[in-house]
Amino acid sequence: MTRPSTDLIDRYLQAIGFWLPSSSKRDILAEISEDLRSQLEDRESKLGRALTESEVADMLKQRGRPVFVAGQFLPQRGLIGPALFPIYVLVLKIAALCYVVPWLVVWLGMLLFHRVGPGSIGTLWTVVFTQFGIITLVFAMIDRVSVQSPYLSDWDPRKLPKVKIEATTKRRCGAIGGIVFGIFGLLWVLAVPQFPFLIIGPAAFLVKAAPVWQSVYWAIIVLAIASIFEQVVILLRPQLTWFPPTFKLATILLTAWIVNVLRHTQIYVLPASPQGVDVASAVNLALTIAIAVLPVGLVIALAINAWQAFREIRKSMQHATPHLA
Repeated sequence: MTRPSTDLIDRYLQAIGFWLPSSSKRDILAEISEDLRSQLEDRESKLGRALTESEVADMLKQRGRPVFVAGQFLPQRGLIGPALFPIYVLVLKIAALCYVVPWLVVWLGMLLFHRVGPGSIGTLWTVVFTQFGIITLVFAMIDRVSVQSPYLSDWDPRKLPKVKIEATTKRRCGAIGGIVFGIFGLLWVLAVPQFPFLIIGPAAFLVKAAPVWQSVYWAIIVLAIASIFEQVVILLRPQLTWFPPTFKLATILLTAWIVNVLRHTQIYVLPASPQGVDVASAVNLALTIAIAVLPVGLVIALAINAWQAFREIRKSMQHATPHLA
């Protein structure tokens, strides 16, 4: 069983690591961990007993809030001090993700549909500088106030989140489920041409697939097989965290090709009988709207997976690099 003192230190280190860049996180946490555990051993040696959880919490409280401790190991900034700099960077990332990225995606969508000209990107830079300028100004003003106020120093290490356990087993279990559903999905795709009611239900007696689907059917099968392949790799090598987002980039590009082919027509189903004319019109309209919106979702998915792939590849390369003693 893990000692309460050790568990509390691990939770404290995890909280510090949240604010550290992945490139230097491991070395910094190792240094802090060695120092804390040395202090713990010295105090226990003097007292002749193990420290209680409250005593360890007091020791960590004297060390400082995790965010402030992390800031001491980051590059020193003139405008914003090390104590607030990790929070400042986090807020900038949130602003970029929640405001700038959606704005850019909308602009790309409008550009693709020829609603705006390339010159309108200047508005985006105005938005970026305004948002980041205001955030920087606010943090600079806060930094002028002493961060050693009683409110900031009064915290309880015992309320820190529990240590997260490596999710290798969880990844493998999810991969097994993904393989099972992937096989059913592949069988379903293969059966659709012979049994169209599997996709459109009773309407299969009124409408039939248009020829455009024949040109993309093979790509849909490849996507179904790729989904199974991805889960098999995750099952066999769950430690390859860079593989899923990297592999998804290829499947997203193939999906984009399918969408591009489908965008060049507005006829996706044909009436199979006179009674199916209205049904075919309604289905074609619904699919036209859905396919027109899909490119925006694909751009977002491509950006998210590209960033995740870059981050995981960089992390794996850093772990593979030997650290000199």
